[in-house]
Amino acid sequence: MMTTKALLLLTISTQLVGAVCFVTPCILSSRAMLAVSKTTAGGQKLIRLADDSNLDHGLDDGTSEMIDCGGRRLFLSSLAASSALLGLPVSPAYAAKGAAEYDLEYYMRDLFMGNKLEGNLPVSNAPPPHPPRTLQGQLVPLLIDDELETCIAIQELAQITKTPISILAEQTRAVRTKVQPAFKSSHPWEDELVRDEYFFDLTCYAFWRVASAAIPTDYNKRDQFTRNIGRSLLNEIMSRGLISKKSIDTLQSSSSSQKAIVSLTDTVPCIIEILNLFQSTNYCTNYRLGDKNDEERTGLGVFDSLDDEEISSPSGGGSVNCLVSVFDPSTLGGALQITGEGSRFAPDFVGPTLAAVWELVGGDGVAAVSFESYFVDPVYRPNPKDFFPNERFYQFTIARK
Repeated sequence: MMTTKALLLLTISTQLVGAVCFVTPCILSSRAMLAVSKTTAGGQKLIRLADDSNLDHGLDDGTSEMIDCGGRRLFLSSLAASSALLGLPVSPAYAAKGAAEYDLEYYMRDLFMGNKLEGNLPVSNAPPPHPPRTLQGQLVPLLIDDELETCIAIQELAQITKTPISILAEQTRAVRTKVQPAFKSSHPWEDELVRDEYFFDLTCYAFWRVASAAIPTDYNKRDQFTRNIGRSLLNEIMSRGLISKKSIDTLQSSSSSQKAIVSLTDTVPCIIEILNLFQSTNYCTNYRLGDKNDEERTGLGVFDSLDDEEISSPSGGGSVNCLVSVFDPSTLGGALQITGEGSRFAPDFVGPTLAAVWELVGGDGVAAVSFESYFVDPVYRPNPKDFFPNERFYQFTIARK
């Protein structure tokens, strides 16, 4: 009598809303001992387990189609029964390339050898940093200045904490000196001036560390400090004429004697000019206003008259969302470092400034603006420890109070 070996069939169905995994036990003849079948017409990843000697090298070793007819029929019939039982339609368009193979390796290693808590794969080397950009223009010293005396951030921190600017500047330089070797090893700067992108990033990190110590537990005060940076920065941008007169008139009309009502659609050209200002300063390489998956709701078309009605209607309590992406911001490294340290109180100038613009919608005190920001790595990486983002992604919510 021919001996048989009990094997497991692992079917991984990946859909847009997530992944469903289920295991179907069956008995295969000892002849059918080869590796992985690829993707069926139904879009399912079908993986048959081989000897554990293959686990360290991955199972997709080119033998995936070398399954004998009897074994293949039994394999597919077992799979079809399991799929029909769950009744889950699957499209291969939603499957991440390599995910099934990677998951299989993880589960089999856990079964035979165990997985370490910190993972079995080391972190890959980060992509080499680009040469530091040179920040330029009147906006830069408003964000951070070399002397740490006149920039808006240090003035706002001094005001809200009642701490002299000279002490905050001294503390910032001390933190910067302490962490400088670590920052320079990964993103070397060319000049120890804030016009150098990487030295600007280092200085912002050091300053926000000082701000975190100065406002240790009062999260409302931290939020107030962040928003005050945006409001003061917007006022300076307008007073120095860094955006067009038309945009300035639009934004100032809400506080003028005429009390003109500023709508969401009115603010769009102003928002674009401010984002262009950050880009022309080399603070970032590019930006996107709106949803990348909806071409009609991007750029100048990000808001429409229905959005205006949501905010302007006195009886309504509606809200409107807006997405903004900023690519390669000059504060990215410091913000990621602080986030990795377990805090969300990180350097940011774009978010508070845009929020300050939308606070003017509908007149003084009408609109409430909240926002969250996230970091996005656009590249799929099979190692879950690899995370090399280049985008800061904002989600704003403008609501009528």
